[in-house]
Amino acid sequence: MANAVDEPIGRVLRASTQGFSAGARVHQIDTLAFGMLVRAQPRNEEAQGAVYGLLYDIHIDDDPLVRELVLADTTSEEMIRDQHYHRLVPVEMSILSIGFRAYDGQIRHALPPRPPLSLDPVYVCSSEEIREVTSRFDYFRLVLTSQVPSEQLLAANLLIAAGTLPENEQYDFLVRAGREVARLLGGDMARLDNLLRLIYPSTQ
Repeated sequence: MANAVDEPIGRVLRASTQGFSAGARVHQIDTLAFGMLVRAQPRNEEAQGAVYGLLYDIHIDDDPLVRELVLADTTSEEMIRDQHYHRLVPVEMSILSIGFRAYDGQIRHALPPRPPLSLDPVYVCSSEEIREVTSRFDYFRLVLTSQVPSEQLLAANLLIAAGTLPENEQYDFLVRAGREVARLLGGDMARLDNLLRLIYPSTQ
C-alpha cells in the first residue's frame, strides 16, 4: 500500500452511515487485508464527500458452480482459475466508517453526513492518505464502541499506519496511539491489555 491505487478494488453494494459493504472479484483478494483503510469515492470524482473506513470482514459466498466443482472427482487448475475470474458472486468486504472529507477539504473523524451510494468505487488508500487520516486519533472511539472485533481491527490498522512512516518514527507513533487507547479504555483493563499486546512489537 505504499503507492496510490488508481483502480478501484470494488464497488459499494449497500451502505449506511455506520458502514458499507463492497463487492470485489476473487483475483483482487490479494490486495485486501483486515484493518486496511479504504475510501468510497463519489462518482463525480470530487474529493468532497469521500467516506473513509476500515475493512473488518472479508466474506466469500459459494455459488452453484463452486458446489459442483467441490463434488467433482477431478478439478483442473484451469477450471479453478476460470471460476475465480468469472464467478458471478463477488467477494464481499465489510467496512466500518471512521470519517469523511468535508467540503473544506479537511478529514473529519465522525460518521459521514450521508453514506456512499451503490456502485460508488472503493479504493485502497495510499500511504499519504493513511498518514493524513491517522495523524489524529479521534477515530479510535468510533472503532472501540462499534459492534465489530474492535481491538483486533484497531491494532491491525495502527500497524498498517505505522508501516507508512519512516522506521525511526514508527515506535513513537505506536506509543502515542497506546496512550490514547489507555485513556479511552482505562476502565476496561482486559480490553486495554489485549489491544496493547497487539500493537506493541514483541521485540520492544
